[in-house]
Amino acid sequence: MSWLASLVAALLAGVAGLFLAGFIANACVSWYSVSSREGASGYFVIFTALGGGIAALIVGLITARLVAAQFGPGFLREAGAALTVVLVIAGVSALLCRQLADVPPEIDGQELTLEVEFRFPNTESGRTPPTADGDWQFTFASLAGQTARKRDTGKLHTESARFENGQWIVPASVSLFTDRGQRSVSVARKDAQTASGFLLPLPRRPGPEFLEWSAWIPRQQPDGQPWPADRMSCRFRVQKVPLPPPPKTQTELEAEENAQLEAEWAAIPANSPIETWFPYLSYEQPHTQRALKLIAGRPGMVAELSALVVDDNPEKAHAALNCISRLPAPPPELIPAVQAAAQRIAERITRFNQTPKEQDPDFATAVDPATRFYGWVPAAEALRTKCGADLTPELKTILELSRVRPESHCMRSDICRVASYYLHQWAGIEPLPTDPKPK
Repeated sequence: MSWLASLVAALLAGVAGLFLAGFIANACVSWYSVSSREGASGYFVIFTALGGGIAALIVGLITARLVAAQFGPGFLREAGAALTVVLVIAGVSALLCRQLADVPPEIDGQELTLEVEFRFPNTESGRTPPTADGDWQFTFASLAGQTARKRDTGKLHTESARFENGQWIVPASVSLFTDRGQRSVSVARKDAQTASGFLLPLPRRPGPEFLEWSAWIPRQQPDGQPWPADRMSCRFRVQKVPLPPPPKTQTELEAEENAQLEAEWAAIPANSPIETWFPYLSYEQPHTQRALKLIAGRPGMVAELSALVVDDNPEKAHAALNCISRLPAPPPELIPAVQAAAQRIAERITRFNQTPKEQDPDFATAVDPATRFYGWVPAAEALRTKCGADLTPELKTILELSRVRPESHCMRSDICRVASYYLHQWAGIEPLPTDPKPK
């Protein structure tokens, strides 16, 4: 019975350790910038939690048995001691992880940029700033004692340098990536043997007063004399990193999209070819009806569309046929154009049927007539409904040709299946038993 109480107490400690280790690991993902690439941060949290749970189970069992041996068995006593030990270990672990992590300090919840201005000696009096000549590097470091434990390379803004009181002042900036250690900055040419470095009196967590420029440092020499103008000095401040703008609302996104579409529409010359407006007809969008109205009012619409529906480019022919199908009142003069488009489809299917499989192993030539046919059916249906056109003979020819090569999925599914369905709808002709069923 004594062992059973110890095991249950250890199990509770293990569960607590699992959650506490997972919580600490999740915090470490941010503290130590654990990459999320390919789920690395997630695996880190999961395996750390499992390891913490197993360790807490073992520690809890040892603690429970020690308490039972020292003070006598008792579930509450053993469980309390086991949980206390696990909590203490977790607390110490969390504190150590946080103290050893490079966590950027913040002001008002915003991370900070360290800005530094280097004032060069008055001996550097050329027409251009010193950093314009050669390859210079600005370095920010976090020190442990006298050693740089971690450093980062910032950016020298030579383009913003200015000449004041006989001295060049060159600004620089870098991310304030850590609140650990004493902070130092240095600037030097990469091919130089020495660098000008300065320790910054910047606290671990700077307050709002550090948003203003500091005094120039060093202020004086070791003998108390003012810092000479023939030696380098610097000053610094921190600046809040701007927060990203809030995400745009759906209304704002739609307004931007509409404005862009309006600008694109306004940029189209009035005498552009009719196909210029086809992209507005591929699906219903704000300018679709305007495009249809403009196309319907063009003097040469019938001639332009008649040429496009038999174009060598199947995509262009498909778009022209789609345009005919979407016209509110297509003129009967377009019937010959759609008949010609059907003839072009039949020619393309015939060419495919006569092409040996060795020359076209993937049946690629079937794509051309299928693309045209997918635009032809709605156009033919529109003319049949609105103009009384009888395009049954053309559809029947296409259907019969599409049955010749049933081994082609494109020919069988994209043309034969659709053509047999519409031939039945238009003329009451039943599909053959071998025709694919309509979806």
